[in-house]
Amino acid sequence: MTRYAVVGASSGTGEAITQLLSARGDHVIAISRRPAAARDNVTPVAADVQDAASLEKALGDGIDTVFFTVDTHGFRKPRADIHSVMVRGCINAMEAAIKNGARRFVLLSVIGAEDSSWIWWLLNAVKPGMQENVLEREGALKQSGIPYIIVRAPRLDDAKLTHGSSLKPSSRQRLGMKPHISRQELAYLMVHAADAGTFYEGATWDVASERKA
Repeated sequence: MTRYAVVGASSGTGEAITQLLSARGDHVIAISRRPAAARDNVTPVAADVQDAASLEKALGDGIDTVFFTVDTHGFRKPRADIHSVMVRGCINAMEAAIKNGARRFVLLSVIGAEDSSWIWWLLNAVKPGMQENVLEREGALKQSGIPYIIVRAPRLDDAKLTHGSSLKPSSRQRLGMKPHISRQELAYLMVHAADAGTFYEGATWDVASERKA
């Protein structure tokens, strides 16, 4: 049985990854500040990404892959608080993964982070520094030394899994409202990339979705 850790497992894409892995019989360390109840193949663990010691303890040994899906919730939080969660929290998770011997780190990111768009303007307005944070934590992961996979996603929704999307090498494109993907579909792609091992490692990938409207 392969053991995984999902940081940010209580909601959104992290919850979808946890459900997918546990359903196929893999053991998941489901890490969040307010973990859900234990269930088959899932061990919920309370930890805060801003607390490096709690993350290191939560991960433990024998983890194959760490998925990091944490984002900030709510609007108009101080820039420093957002950076602490998105960047420092991600670095804490990387360092904990390395110390505990994890084989791979998979980061959920956002398409078009290098280019400006009205969507980024809006996101930066409600979550100050978000675009810079996305790029900073990607850069930190690339320099960390742990084998990594970065998956950049477009707008997310709660539609059903269709297997209508794929991963392609990341390219310069603008973040818009039309391309979108379900969290279940994104979870499937991220797990698929981890399963493929070295094929996807050491690179940044864009989600290519067939759903444009």
